[in-house]
Amino acid sequence: MDHFLDRSTVVNRWNRDYKPRLTIEPGDTVTLEMRDASDGQVQPGMDAAAFARIDATRIHALTGPIAIDGAEPGDRLIIHIEEYQHEGWAWTSNIPGLGLLPEDFTEHFLFHWKLGAETTQSMPGLTIPLEPFCGIIGVQPAEFGEFRTRPPGVNGGNMDVRHLCAGSRLHLPVLTPGAGLCAGDAHAAQGDGEVSINGMEAPMKVRLKIDLIKNKPLKGPYIECPRPLDAGSISGRPHHIFVESDQDIREAAKRVVRRTIDYLVARIGLTPEQAYVTCSVTLRLKLSQLVNTPVTTVSGYLPEAIFDTPAPDFIP
Repeated sequence: MDHFLDRSTVVNRWNRDYKPRLTIEPGDTVTLEMRDASDGQVQPGMDAAAFARIDATRIHALTGPIAIDGAEPGDRLIIHIEEYQHEGWAWTSNIPGLGLLPEDFTEHFLFHWKLGAETTQSMPGLTIPLEPFCGIIGVQPAEFGEFRTRPPGVNGGNMDVRHLCAGSRLHLPVLTPGAGLCAGDAHAAQGDGEVSINGMEAPMKVRLKIDLIKNKPLKGPYIECPRPLDAGSISGRPHHIFVESDQDIREAAKRVVRRTIDYLVARIGLTPEQAYVTCSVTLRLKLSQLVNTPVTTVSGYLPEAIFDTPAPDFIP
């Protein structure tokens, strides 16, 4: 059976005592209408001063909970992610005190994206492919009480794994009777790291098919991603790779992002703030090695394909 759950009512916390808005049978399909992560507070054209006044306690806005009939602790859900539909716009910000580089970016900054069918050209000099996904898909935690949605966990939640895209299958452990599935924090695109604090935050619809496997415990979230890990316009194309090593993994990542910001500023004239949010939605941060104790190596992969004007001889 097909179901639809609108965004007229959302939740902003995890709580196993929340009553489900909808109960479905295993094998059913449900389309969820999701607000953006700000719970509808950010609107196209909003400026940074107004953004600074939004109510942060309303982040994130999640559609649900959905109960799956017969789901009990020790079971698992298999969530088939079938389709996303964005609504033509998104936003990315910097918030003082948050993100990877709070010491570098101390003022509120808000960037608006106009979304096409497959790309956005809102950032000067760049064409960025869209790869929509839910930053948050999760079930209610086993613990009693009310919990903020920012930390991910065994229940899934705010994982921000960009490969929760259409075609992927997410396995989640059932931790409470009915599971209490919720989703939200949809992103039209995101890099690995989401360094400024956001991806392309967007209101969106997602269609999910939910299967239930009885007596199949799972230690934590698991994703099957049968498609290429990058959009066709990027996959197999050249990349600029910035490499840093440090005993503090975050310090290595910071230096990678700073070098990428400098590259974007020098090459196409972005402001540092524009470059920072561009890193948040395009840069792929990777752990290149952990074996050379105590030093960790972090690499940042910036796709050449996003640039509108080739510059093969431009070396930072």
